[in-house]
Amino acid sequence: MDKAQEIAESRREAPRLRIESVRRGASGVATIAAGGSSFLVELELLDSLGLPPAALAAGTELDEAGEAALRLAAEAREAEKRGLALLARAEQSAFMLKVKLGSRGFSGRAVSLALERLAERGWLDEARFARAYVASRLARRAEGPASLAAALRARGVDEETARSAIAALLDPEARRAALGRAWAAELKKAKGDPAAARSRLRALGFGSSEISAYREETEA
Repeated sequence: MDKAQEIAESRREAPRLRIESVRRGASGVATIAAGGSSFLVELELLDSLGLPPAALAAGTELDEAGEAALRLAAEAREAEKRGLALLARAEQSAFMLKVKLGSRGFSGRAVSLALERLAERGWLDEARFARAYVASRLARRAEGPASLAAALRARGVDEETARSAIAALLDPEARRAALGRAWAAELKKAKGDPAAARSRLRALGFGSSEISAYREETEA
């Protein structure tokens, strides 16, 4: 018997996962005991994966697809739980959360399902994250629109969402305040060289005209 035949034979002989008990909760969550293991799943998700709640009964043997759906639903729910814990500590972008959950050993499919459900429930919000991140950066360091946009892109935020968040947090008054902080910080780094500080401010995304206007106003 060659290797392929051995694998096929082992698959045929592998015992099917048998459901031992199903305990349904009021919130649409069920605990399913099967094959000596316990699976905590959301019935709605399980149904969307092709295993309808009506098929869940003690004594039922799941086929390969049903077993895969059960395991994926349980993994996705655990990934969602971990994701929610991370969001409770700080706002996250979808990209950041995907990386963090993946590093914890969750499969890509389970992570995708978890992120979808977190977004549907309003716990994961890309625009909210972008605004919170921009506000935090502006409070902590010298920033401009270009540097903020680059930082958001590095965290997986799309250009439109980044631009909207920056515009919302950098209204004319806030932009001028950010320019003032950046000018002071960059002038210090440049050891008092205005030309070097001005070049750095342009790299941060401030325009030449607004830099000149700010200097004329503050140095008059």
